[in-house]
Amino acid sequence: MLIEKMHGVANTKIAKFILGLITVSFLVGGMSGYLFSTNDTYAAKVNGETISQQYFMERYNQEFEARAAQEGESFLTQSDSPVFVNALRQGLIEGLVDQELLRQYAKELKLSVSDEMIKRAIVSDPNFQSNGKFDNALYQQILVQNRLSSDAYASILRAALTLEQMQKGIADSEFVVPVQVKDNAQVFFQKRVARLATLSLSEAMEKQNVSEEEIKVYYEANQKNFVQPEQVKVQYIEVSGADVSKGIKVSDVEIAQYYQDNKAQFMSQRLAHIQFANEKDAQSAYQALQNGANFAELAKVHSLDKISGENGGDLGWINTNELPKAFEEAALVLPVGKYSEPVNVDGNFHLILVEERKEKTLDEVKTHVADLVRRSLLENHFYSIEKNMSEKAFEDSKSLEGAAKVAGVKIQESGYFSRQNIPAELNFPNVVSAMFESDISNGGVNSEPLNVGEQHFVLVRVLDHKAEGVKVFEEAKTDIETFLKREKAENALIATATQWVDALPANPNKLPEGMTFSPAQTFSFAETQDPILINGIFSMEKPEQGKVSYKVARNSKGDVIVVALEKVEQGSLNKEELAQFGTQLNQARQVELRAQLLQALRDKAQIEINESFIKQEDEN
Repeated sequence: MLIEKMHGVANTKIAKFILGLITVSFLVGGMSGYLFSTNDTYAAKVNGETISQQYFMERYNQEFEARAAQEGESFLTQSDSPVFVNALRQGLIEGLVDQELLRQYAKELKLSVSDEMIKRAIVSDPNFQSNGKFDNALYQQILVQNRLSSDAYASILRAALTLEQMQKGIADSEFVVPVQVKDNAQVFFQKRVARLATLSLSEAMEKQNVSEEEIKVYYEANQKNFVQPEQVKVQYIEVSGADVSKGIKVSDVEIAQYYQDNKAQFMSQRLAHIQFANEKDAQSAYQALQNGANFAELAKVHSLDKISGENGGDLGWINTNELPKAFEEAALVLPVGKYSEPVNVDGNFHLILVEERKEKTLDEVKTHVADLVRRSLLENHFYSIEKNMSEKAFEDSKSLEGAAKVAGVKIQESGYFSRQNIPAELNFPNVVSAMFESDISNGGVNSEPLNVGEQHFVLVRVLDHKAEGVKVFEEAKTDIETFLKREKAENALIATATQWVDALPANPNKLPEGMTFSPAQTFSFAETQDPILINGIFSMEKPEQGKVSYKVARNSKGDVIVVALEKVEQGSLNKEELAQFGTQLNQARQVELRAQLLQALRDKAQIEINESFIKQEDEN
C-alpha cells in the first residue's frame, strides 16, 4: 500500500503534501483507476459502476494509516472500538460514493488535462523548488521517498488538475456581488449597546423549598425518566513509557557499539541513476558502461526518469531511509565513483552511481545515538513488562496484585460510573468496550493489557456490574428535588422579569425595587460571547431614536436577564477588511454550492451500498 511505502516520512511536510494530493486525485479517478472487474464482490454501486471491496479495503487501510500517522495516540486509542471502526467504514463508503459521482460528472463534462499542463504544474510547484527554482534532485528524491514513478505521479496530478477544473467551474458559477458583501457585513459585524439586569438562577434556587410529597408525586408521574444507566465499578493499573524510562541508563559503551553497528544511519550519499522498464534494457546499458560509455549521457538518452535524466541521472544528496530498501542497499556496497549492475526496485530496473559519500563522526551524533539507544532499551523493557504483566494477570485472574508488582505500580479503584461519566484515565474506546461489552464485564476476570497510546496501557478488572434499570425513589430523590427547585426558581424569576419589562417603558427612570442594571456593554456576532444571550439580544427590534427597548432573555448559566437595548450600530469595515470578508463569504457560498451539486447528483443517481460488508467489525 502507498501509505506503507511512505513509512518513516509520513510526518514530513512533503509526505503530507503527497497524501493530500492523492486524496484529491481520487475524487476524479485515482492513480490507476479503481473500478475492478465485475467478478470482485462490490462495496457499492453508483449508476452501474462498481466500487469493489478490494478498492474499499485499500482506501480504508490508506485512510487508517494516514490518520494514525497524522493524529497519533488520539486516533490509535479509538481504533479497537467496533463502534469507531464501523463509523470510519461508513464515512469512507459515503465519501467514495461522492467521489465516484464527481468522477462521473467530470467525465460527462469532458474535462481533460494536457501533458504540458502537468509539466508546468510540476516545475512551478514550490514543494519541488529550492531558492525559488525547480530542483530536479529534490523532485526525484520526493518521488523516490514515496515510491512513486514519474508516470504514477503524473497520473495523480492529472486527476487532481481535472478536479481543479471542475472546482473552478463551480467557483466561477457562484459569486457574491459587492452589495451582498456589504449587507452581510453590516449584519455580521453589527454592534448592539445594552445594559443588563441579571437575576441569578442559583441564588433563587437556594431560596426554594420542596416538600417530600411534591417529590413523591413527581416521581410517580415520571418514573420512565429515571432510568439508571448501566454502571460498573473497577480496579485498574496503568503503565506508561514515561514511568518505565525513569530507570533506564545509557552507557558510553552502548553508544559506541550502536554507532559501529549502524554507521549507515549516519551517512549521506550523492547518487545518480538510470531507470529502465525492464531488465533487458538495463543489462544492455550496463554493458555499454562496461565498454566505456558515459553514465550521464546514457541517463539523458535512456532513463525513464526524464527530469533527472536531463541532469545526467543526478539525484542529489540522499540520507539513509529516504530510498527504497533495495535501492539503498545496492548503493551502500558500492565504492565512491562506481556504478551497480541492474537493481530491481518495485518492478523497475536501475543502474546506480555513487558520486560522493559523507560520514558523521561519533562525536557529531553522540547525543542522537544516545536517544536512539535509550529508545531501543525502553522499547525492549516496556515490551517485557507488558508481557510479564499479561502473564501474571492471566495466572491470577482473581486479583491484579501480581501484575501490579511486575511494574511496581499501585492498583487504582473507581466508584460506580456509567458510559456517560467514565473517569478520564479509563475513557478510551477499547477500555470502555472491555468494561461494558466483553467477557470481563461481569466481573471475576482481569483484562489483558489494553493499549491506550504509544507505550501506554491499562489492565482493568470489573468489581461490580449493575444492569440498566429504573432508579428507586431514594436514588432519584436528590435529582428530583434539584429539578423542582430549579423549575420553581425559573418561574419566579421570569414572572419578576416580565413585570419589570412591562413597567419600565412607562417610567424608565424609576427602576422597580431590587432591580439594578449593569453599565452599558457592546455585543456583536463577530465576537466570542455567550451565544444564548447574544441570540436573545439580537432578536430584539431596533429601538426608536432616543428610546430604549426591553426584553426578557436568558444566558448559558440559566440566569434570567432583563435586557435594556439602547443603541444599534451597523457593522462598518474598511476596504481591506471588506474585501477579506467578501472572500470568506464567497468561499462559504462555494462550499455550499458544492454540497448542493453532490446532493443533486445523489438525488438522480442509483446508489446501492453493501451494508453487510460495510458493517463488518473484524476487518482492519
